[in-house]
Amino acid sequence: MSSYALDLEITAEVAELRSADLWDLGASGVEVRDGETTPMPGEAPPPGRTILVGWFSDRGDAERAAGLLGGRLREVPDQDWGEKWREGLAPISVGRVFVRPSWVAAGAPPGAVEVVLDPGMAFGTGSHPTTALCLATLSELFAEDRGASVLDVGTGSGLLAIAARKLGAREAHANDVDPVAVEVARENAVRNGVEVHVSGAPLSSLPGRFDVVVANILANTLVELAGEVASHLAPGGTAILSGILTPQEAVVRRAYVAAGLRPLEDLDRRDGEWSLLAFGRKLAE
Repeated sequence: MSSYALDLEITAEVAELRSADLWDLGASGVEVRDGETTPMPGEAPPPGRTILVGWFSDRGDAERAAGLLGGRLREVPDQDWGEKWREGLAPISVGRVFVRPSWVAAGAPPGAVEVVLDPGMAFGTGSHPTTALCLATLSELFAEDRGASVLDVGTGSGLLAIAARKLGAREAHANDVDPVAVEVARENAVRNGVEVHVSGAPLSSLPGRFDVVVANILANTLVELAGEVASHLAPGGTAILSGILTPQEAVVRRAYVAAGLRPLEDLDRRDGEWSLLAFGRKLAE
């Protein structure tokens, strides 16, 4: 039996939107190939570009998606796209976090906390620079404050919330508007034996304030959510924002300063074309 793959080469800024389009058009899976998560040699896109691969079981759906979105449509005989995608994932160590795919047997380095992950259809394996930047920053923050509360905005696979709990957060909450991600995040929390309160509700409807708010999403969404992220940050808290291309730093920084937060430039991190920005709320607020 054949499946059908639609390859779209796009800019990173529109990856989230085009991914949603592929799901809406009947894709059974969406794979991201951006030079860091590329599973096979020779398939990396040019710098600043991302390749999305939409996998379809129905030829009609695949052809309709190609007609609307463009790209290259190819037939893949007897291909299990999920197993093929798994081939590219391996254990990684970032900061004090060791992330191991559930189907790989490997031991964590001494002193590291282990997160066993099966991302399924949700984003977040730890291998992308934006996720690794967050893990490194969480490792640093929780080396100093092991009792903080955490909110993971747009949690995907649940990786960041789970890692925070294992690093010492007293409680972790997470949200995602994608119901698949909510289910995957809950399953991964159970797999790791930690409690994470995962919600499918919009950020605006979540109650409470948190010592750490982490959001690994695209820059345009971060700007849209600036007021809501700021409102969920407790006095003295730290907001960690990733998914930002370096030229987008200024617009994200302006949005969060306008929302009442102050830049914490000593926590900012960069990896190639990707940036992580940190912000704080004054204790007096």
